[in-house]
Amino acid sequence: MYGADLELSGGLNVIQADNTSGKSTTVQSILYCLGMEGALGPNKQVPLPYAMREKIELTPDSEYELVNRSYVALEIQNSLGNIITIRRDIRGGSDKKLIRLWNRSVASVFEADRSDRDFFLADAGAAVREDGFHHYLAKFIGWDLPSVPRFDGAEGILYLEAIFPLFFVEQKRGWSTTVGPLPTYLGIQDISRRAIEFVLDLDAGKIRRRRAELRRELASVESRFSNRRDDLLDDAGKLVRIGGIPKKPSEDFAAEAAGYLTVFHNGEWVDFQKVASLIEQEIASLDDIDETTVGAELDKLRANLRASEKRYAELSGNIALLRQDFDLAIEEKNSFLARVQALEIDLKRNQDAKKLEELGSTLGVQASTGSCPTCHQGVTSELLPLVSVETMGLDENIAFAKAQLELYRSSLGYAIDNIDYLKVSFESQNNDLEEVRKSIRSLKQDLLRPSSSPARAQLEEAARKKALLDRWYDIQERVDSQIEALRNIAMEAVGLKRELSGLGAGGLSYEDKAKIQFLTDCVQSLLTKFGFSSFKPSEIGLSEDDFRPQVLTKIDDDHLQLRDIGFEASASDGIRLKWAYYLSILQLAQRFDLNHWGFLVFDEPGQQQMKEVDLHSMLSWASQSVRDDFQVIVTTSEKREQVRDAIADAKVTLHEVDGFILKPIR
Repeated sequence: MYGADLELSGGLNVIQADNTSGKSTTVQSILYCLGMEGALGPNKQVPLPYAMREKIELTPDSEYELVNRSYVALEIQNSLGNIITIRRDIRGGSDKKLIRLWNRSVASVFEADRSDRDFFLADAGAAVREDGFHHYLAKFIGWDLPSVPRFDGAEGILYLEAIFPLFFVEQKRGWSTTVGPLPTYLGIQDISRRAIEFVLDLDAGKIRRRRAELRRELASVESRFSNRRDDLLDDAGKLVRIGGIPKKPSEDFAAEAAGYLTVFHNGEWVDFQKVASLIEQEIASLDDIDETTVGAELDKLRANLRASEKRYAELSGNIALLRQDFDLAIEEKNSFLARVQALEIDLKRNQDAKKLEELGSTLGVQASTGSCPTCHQGVTSELLPLVSVETMGLDENIAFAKAQLELYRSSLGYAIDNIDYLKVSFESQNNDLEEVRKSIRSLKQDLLRPSSSPARAQLEEAARKKALLDRWYDIQERVDSQIEALRNIAMEAVGLKRELSGLGAGGLSYEDKAKIQFLTDCVQSLLTKFGFSSFKPSEIGLSEDDFRPQVLTKIDDDHLQLRDIGFEASASDGIRLKWAYYLSILQLAQRFDLNHWGFLVFDEPGQQQMKEVDLHSMLSWASQSVRDDFQVIVTTSEKREQVRDAIADAKVTLHEVDGFILKPIR
């Protein structure tokens, strides 16, 4: 049996041992037990050495013994004082994707104990389902992880693995960058900004996330409104026009929703209610007529036949014209569409040319002045004829193209609406033509009957009018039944728009600015203490985009600009900057209410042959500044005397290890 049992207290904890003795094994075991190997890369391999997985030795000179079974058990406590113990097997035992959990301290948990609850890990749903360990862990910490956009266009939560590198600096890659490295393979857009915004609990991040949520909800509501409206229009058919329902939900419609019908009657579009009253009167007058013979109504039948034939000719001519207008409208729409596409290409080319000009390109200038941009020789007038008219510059071209785009896009919209109008008009008049054809047929049949036969044309006309009127009434009822539902959707959209406009510009709030200023001041102060010298500590600020450390540089006599430090800082100063930044976030969490885990791990912070005095100053500051309700864990191979001297007269838990940390135990 081999093992190690370390009790880590609040404040600073230092694990001092020689190289290759197991210091990294200790802190990597914390990472592994929390299921955070995904923070190190997409392969998610067990981040522990062979001594925990395959073979182990008592001393460097002894024979290896095979590892049959191994595990890590970890006791953690949250801000409410709740204690849990979690265990994860490495070799032998249960699957590595299983987490066993006890609601008590590790000292009271025995290997044979049945766990109080089991969770799954490193599988789909582990961060969002009730039985997923990271879902439980986030709730145990007290976090409600936000939704963030992904590169594939979907939404997902801000995984714990995306945040963990801000609290855990592992030895091999952790010191290669000031922030992170963060697991970009998770596909989260702007992962650095979103992780830091969440940890710092910035209002700007909350507003940005809420704005994105509102825009998604608004798009969904507008889509529901549009789909329901389209379904209503399709259901109504092409014989009527439905007015009063906008294409998108509006405040006016939400306040007073009304849908009305217009029908094509006697060659024009008329409000349905007016036409309905007229047709009802006509039907009533036809119903009141006693049954008459053909002989008695002969003159009237002939007059009605002539009127119907005239109406038939008019409608036939109108339909022919509508076909021509429809063909012209299609050509006009295609013309506008082609013009819009050409203007979009032209605008992009001019914008690209403007960008090249701003970057210093002189190709366009040389050509316009009669100089070849390649050989710089003069170009003859035959190749470049002189033009007396002064051409527009790039700015004027861009402005002109934008104005033309707006004009032609508007014209394209009108053309599409006109096509819809022509379709409805065609169907309506075509339907009228069919009704007139039926009327002519009835009238001709009456005229061919014996004079003593009853006249049926008027009765059939009354029946046709009544059937048409019933169809219109049925459409009106369907419109009325949908208006309230559309109005409710419009009210929902108006509420979302008002909340969206009430969010403001979404910049840093007053408390955000106080946090950023405190963090900046703290970083600069610690850089001074730690001997940072690549730049003046006062020149180090935080990026406005993702709040990473940057250097303030003078770009001309009047302007200063923050830019990435990059390779301009020495490797050792890069380590000092990381110390200062991470410890400053922890100090900020001791003053403000942040989304901080409450602990910080530095695995071998003495990278790049750091000066003893600098590491001494970092340990000294941490030992005196980290409160007991926070925890900093540092592993180091520095000499014991130097470590003891750095933390002298401070409350620090010091683990000094001789030989390997993993030792035989009873």
